[in-house]
Amino acid sequence: MAHYYQPELRRPDQFNFATDVVDYWASSKDAGLAMHWISQDRQQERKLSFGHFSRQSHRLAILLRDKLGVKQGEKLLIILPRVPEWWEIATACLRSGIILCPATTLLVDKDVEYRCNRSGASVFIGDRVSVQKLIRVQTKCPTLKHILQLGGQPLSGVQDLVKILQSIAQDATFSGKTPDVHAPSLIYFTSGTTAQPKMVQHNHISYPLAHTITGKHFHRLEPGQLAWVLTEQGWAKAAWAFFGAWNCGAGLFIHDDRGAFNPRVVLDVLHQYPITTFCAPPTAYRQLVLDEMRQHYQRYPPKALQHCTGAGEPLNPEVIRLWKETSGLEICDGYGQTETILVCGNFKGNPIRPGSMGKPSPGVPLHVVDEQGRECTEGVEGDIAIKVDLSRSSDFFGVFDGYLGENSELDRRLRVADEDSQRPWYLTGDRATRDNDGYFWFVGRNDDVINSAGYRIGPFEVESTLKQHPAVVESAVVSSPDPSRGEVVKAFVVLTPQAAKGDTSSLVKELQDFCKEHAAPYKYPRKVQFVDPSFLPKTISGKIQRKKLKEMEWSTDGKAKL
Repeated sequence: MAHYYQPELRRPDQFNFATDVVDYWASSKDAGLAMHWISQDRQQERKLSFGHFSRQSHRLAILLRDKLGVKQGEKLLIILPRVPEWWEIATACLRSGIILCPATTLLVDKDVEYRCNRSGASVFIGDRVSVQKLIRVQTKCPTLKHILQLGGQPLSGVQDLVKILQSIAQDATFSGKTPDVHAPSLIYFTSGTTAQPKMVQHNHISYPLAHTITGKHFHRLEPGQLAWVLTEQGWAKAAWAFFGAWNCGAGLFIHDDRGAFNPRVVLDVLHQYPITTFCAPPTAYRQLVLDEMRQHYQRYPPKALQHCTGAGEPLNPEVIRLWKETSGLEICDGYGQTETILVCGNFKGNPIRPGSMGKPSPGVPLHVVDEQGRECTEGVEGDIAIKVDLSRSSDFFGVFDGYLGENSELDRRLRVADEDSQRPWYLTGDRATRDNDGYFWFVGRNDDVINSAGYRIGPFEVESTLKQHPAVVESAVVSSPDPSRGEVVKAFVVLTPQAAKGDTSSLVKELQDFCKEHAAPYKYPRKVQFVDPSFLPKTISGKIQRKKLKEMEWSTDGKAKL
């Protein structure tokens, strides 16, 4: 029988992902492959077992403790491309109680400096490219004690990770004290859509264990399956796959792609390798359903694909329709944050309602509440909120410890909504409605919602309506000042190459009429601006920064600061 932890059933007193999951599967006859890795050019391939990651993480944990003197509670900043060693190091940190701080390879020097200093990291591990960035700011990072490089000729003053690991026996076993389940294990940096990135701290069960829900119910994984998630490890969504898949005994498919997203390459990889589960953000799916890519899909269909999911941003209903028309598979949309596991999604047994986030994940106390913290009735817009038990006695624990401040204090952004202060709300910062059947419908971020002449309009619905028009690739909808209505809906629209070549003078009215026909008339964009894809400001994780577009619209000179 497959071995599953059930976070929706019981909060454990003891748990360690390295020993209770990786080591477990390493000794289990039910385990399949832990990782199927391919190089960027697809010329190199590695198939790695759970036994491999168990052995390597034991050795690395010993190296960090005995060779470098790193103690439990110290922080390790890691910036590596998609190489198996990243997961070896991550497992070693979880095993030994060193706090792992992942960051993306897309960072520039000043970003690396900021993350080093905000985290107080004592260890940095990177490839030659990221180590070079660090070296340029090293004198400004006083907490760093050790810099380790993976691959390439080590830079001056930098230790070669592969070389020093050779001193640790292949069968060495780490015997250090197991960290407490409530001790910090991970710190992720938010993508910083509104300000400098915040540090999101998780403990040893809030992500490593609770993501069993994500893997089992959302990705629907079990031993022998292979999950491919299009996210670099610097982002929390990659952890959804890491912990979700391995808790369920499933394998990770990793393509060490270091270039810009290429939809044709994605389809070719799906065609060539036995990937059973595929997860991509809406920005990727929107390109995968363009006519040219749909034709390519038909010529080179996936080898083993069974299930598709989407997360990161709400998925437009038209994209779901086109993907199903092309592949025969429905994209199951889901909702979660860096601060949480997947807390809402489209699960097996529930019909998909295109445009809906789905229903709460098993065991997740998810609600829509008003400003007083009272639960909203069906169809009434409110804040998406999760009931948090500060006494640590509840069964659900898939919520972060809090934002780690400069004074090392944690801020959970909780709102006490009733007399029982042990059960406050964690407010996600997003707005939604809930229908009579329990489905959640995303409206937008709190500061994205448009109030025009008394009407509250969520940008996602307008963007989804525009996506149904054949001339639209994607759009970003924000508020724009208006003398009579206060603010109105404005859409920045990216057209298909064919539409962009034609006469666009009449297309504005055509899109406006289209929106009036396919959504409530008051929601149509009274202003439309056609833009190149590069015009839309996005975070380095690919999310559209509506806030910057809104600031441009409301600035006195009307110039975007992009």
